Amino acid sequence: MTSAESIIVDGRRVALDEDGHLADPEQWTSAFARALADRDGIELSADHWWLIEFVRDYHETYETPPLMRVVVAALRKARNDSSIGSRELYRLFSDNPVRDGCRYAGLKKPDWCI
Repeated sequence: MTSAESIIVDGRRVALDEDGHLADPEQWTSAFARALADRDGIELSADHWWLIEFVRDYHETYETPPLMRVVVAALRKARNDSSIGSRELYRLFSDNPVRDGCRYAGLKKPDWCI
């Protein structure tokens, strides 16, 4: 990917960074997430939105994205189901659920991602 890549959101061009994340996180809207999902061929479900909102809220509170184990613990609590594991998150985004959650949430690539 190059820094010149962009996506059309509500009729306007929005720049992505070299990692495919929103170049300016201040430009994030739910329409951005939907446009990115359309581009990626994903239909965002309630579970996708839960992850996107959790990642955004966590980042706002701690100024860093959550680790996978934090997301899994939060999902267990949200669903009141201690048997939930990372598999449920990989069903949403098969490559890297937290990183993709950050992409859709308009956040930069986590520093700890390869």
